[in-house]
Amino acid sequence: MKRIVSLAIMIMICIMANAQMTKKDTGNGSFNERVTNLWNKTKKSLDKAAENIENEFSSHNSGLRRIEGKYYMNIYDTNLYKGEDAEEMISLCRKEFEARYPNVKIRSCVIPQTDWQTETVETAGEVTGYAKTLYCYILAKDGDEGYINAKFVFEKQKKVGEAYTNTKVKWPLWMRTDVLTNHVMERLITEK
Repeated sequence: MKRIVSLAIMIMICIMANAQMTKKDTGNGSFNERVTNLWNKTKKSLDKAAENIENEFSSHNSGLRRIEGKYYMNIYDTNLYKGEDAEEMISLCRKEFEARYPNVKIRSCVIPQTDWQTETVETAGEVTGYAKTLYCYILAKDGDEGYINAKFVFEKQKKVGEAYTNTKVKWPLWMRTDVLTNHVMERLITEK
């Protein structure tokens, strides 16, 4: 039975390959050589497509580390932001985190940026305003079983010539939560 299925698959591949051959492919060599040439071209195209997909996927996961096939956020434990609103922001994140996870022990709650990240906002190719972003990370121990790593974002926006205002839906917005086993946590700490 396996031989019949294998033979049927090979015949289907040959039929599809023959249907996709161009005039350039049909004039040179035996049928096997032409199929091999088509296969090599197809494989090269597929390899290139896979590389493009991997690059696109990696760019969406920047700032993340891959461990055993999954992506995890980096561990941050040093507060670098010294703005006058730092304590208030950290307090807001802690309060929200503790409401969701009341039985964990927070090990760190930090803003690992020295200042706000600023981006221009454009509409129809013209600068119409600015957006500032700041991230806060909480790392908590979950009993003996593992850890919880959470990421929050604060965002301020302003139109050109006006003052910054807090974006209410992002004050703070809980962006992501990673639940880490002890093994994953150890690798995040030791592997840079």
